[in-house]
Amino acid sequence: MLKLLALDRFTILLFVMVILASVVPVSGQAAEVFSVITTVAIAVLFFLHGAKLSREAVIQGMMHWKLHALVFTFTFALFPILGLLAKPILVPMLGQELYWGFLFMCFLPSTVQSSIAFTSVAKAMLPAQSAARLFLI
Repeated sequence: MLKLLALDRFTILLFVMVILASVVPVSGQAAEVFSVITTVAIAVLFFLHGAKLSREAVIQGMMHWKLHALVFTFTFALFPILGLLAKPILVPMLGQELYWGFLFMCFLPSTVQSSIAFTSVAKAMLPAQSAARLFLI
């Protein structure tokens, strides 16, 4: 059954964590501790993912300026513009408050985890993708 849904262990655990965080949110002093843990985990994630690459591969990835320009344009120009253009459609459907949340998501760069996961699944150009993430931090 899980094969038909293309759910692997990572995806299942991701859903479990989202549900757990929705049911039992972290607050107070624990939220501050988890904030530090999250920051350290992201730094380690970047380091371990980048440590697999040779220096030459990273330099070669940084040379793909057209790719980086395209990613930058989509992330910081096209998505925010689409979010603003969607206002007349979304405000009546969602209300002003949820629209602000939608617009906020349009202005944010993609998450580290989704970038790594999509690139790994697609067997894409890891050096160029790693270099692109550096520009979006």
